[in-house]
Amino acid sequence: MIIDFNDISEHSDAVDVCIIGAGAAGITMAVTLAERGHRVLLCEGGDADYSERSQDCYRGESVGDPYIPLYGARLRFLGGSTNHWGGVCRPLDRYDFSAKEAAPETAWPIERSALSPYYRAAASVLDLVTTPQDHLVNDSGLKRIYFSLGNPARLKDKYAATLSASNTLKCCLTANLVALETEHGNITSATFKNYQGDYRQVRARYFVLACGGIENSRLLLWCNRQANGALIPDADTLGRYWMEHPHATVGKALLFKPEELGLAEDYNVFLSPTAASLESRQILNCGLRLHRMNADATQELIDELADQAPTLGGRLRVWQAQGQVIHGAVMRAAWEQQPRYDNRIELGDELDALGIPRSRLVWQQSELDHRTIRESMLLLGEYLRDNNLGRLQMAEWLAETPVTLPTEGELAGRHHMGGTRMSNEPKDGIVNSDCRLFAQDNAYIAGSSVFASAGHANPTLTIVQLALRLCDHLTQRLTENT
Repeated sequence: MIIDFNDISEHSDAVDVCIIGAGAAGITMAVTLAERGHRVLLCEGGDADYSERSQDCYRGESVGDPYIPLYGARLRFLGGSTNHWGGVCRPLDRYDFSAKEAAPETAWPIERSALSPYYRAAASVLDLVTTPQDHLVNDSGLKRIYFSLGNPARLKDKYAATLSASNTLKCCLTANLVALETEHGNITSATFKNYQGDYRQVRARYFVLACGGIENSRLLLWCNRQANGALIPDADTLGRYWMEHPHATVGKALLFKPEELGLAEDYNVFLSPTAASLESRQILNCGLRLHRMNADATQELIDELADQAPTLGGRLRVWQAQGQVIHGAVMRAAWEQQPRYDNRIELGDELDALGIPRSRLVWQQSELDHRTIRESMLLLGEYLRDNNLGRLQMAEWLAETPVTLPTEGELAGRHHMGGTRMSNEPKDGIVNSDCRLFAQDNAYIAGSSVFASAGHANPTLTIVQLALRLCDHLTQRLTENT
């Protein structure tokens, strides 16, 4: 049921769970909990559709490496960024949850087995297609991986009827969180403000903040400041360990035997280093994306290689005359970023229209980030060369010392992760393994801001798996305390 902002307080006396933010995590939780009979209030700061007044709240400052303007990195209205995502999904790898030798801070307090039971339900929420199993590529130190591609679920549209008609789910738009009140380790109420300057308070048994990988940090920083630190007493890591997936075009490849990598049958092939390769090369996880060139572009690459290596070029022309298929590939990549304390969300000096300080992102890639993509490319290049399967041409910027990523092109995936990281102890993070704020018994965080590390996979599937897991946890608590 859609309710008016002015009536929000009247509905709050009978709320089991107040969910703040209606993106992938928030809508998933609201619908799931309501279907189980729990009384849910879903508060979304944006409008039903895109509006400048809502999107303007995402304006902020970026410091460090070039980054996408924060204003355009995500969407702020009902459905969140599921309104424009591409539907690309895969789970994090099992070893993404462990401490990688190159960066022990990548460890999560849970294993992938904690999320695996929620894969089927998450795939249903996101309308994912079935993909083949990952498999090793001979003795290359690489594996071929698969993503569910396309068919992006627009959660706003998919669950429109539920949001409008459910008797146990009430949804309020233009309800922007501006304060959280706490007493004796419990959130007692949340204060919301609309764009006309009206305030309303909401009481609930449990609160879930699900506003995204920047907003969760910004809102908690602001609410904790107002509460004089009572909300998160151990706030040293609040906003810290923020991560992205750097993206770039990283080179080209000629494949003399494209069937060895599957590029003879498919136009897009995805590869990543094995766990053993991550350890031996002292790198993080990485996804290499080979996109097949057309015949003209492939021939240009062959001619270029012939100029640089005439003997090999002559051999390639003989093979072509004999009818052998040679494919060129453009290589792009998305890779894991090291979780670093200095990468963070801060409160800026400028206020938005609601009176909340705007975000200030401090984001810098590390030497390990750069080594990860360079070594991943070398791993593939060495395999192609040593087995005479092809040749790899790395982008010139990858050969520089230090590496300087190009400022044009993708830059990053718009994947905002970390800032309220999950940990075993308050000194190391903001939420525990159940996504609960350490100092508040009834307050939880949903979304990618709880990621302790990022792997290379797009985060949406993991976000929804975590949201469904949190639904089970809250259902258990609600049932026990009835």
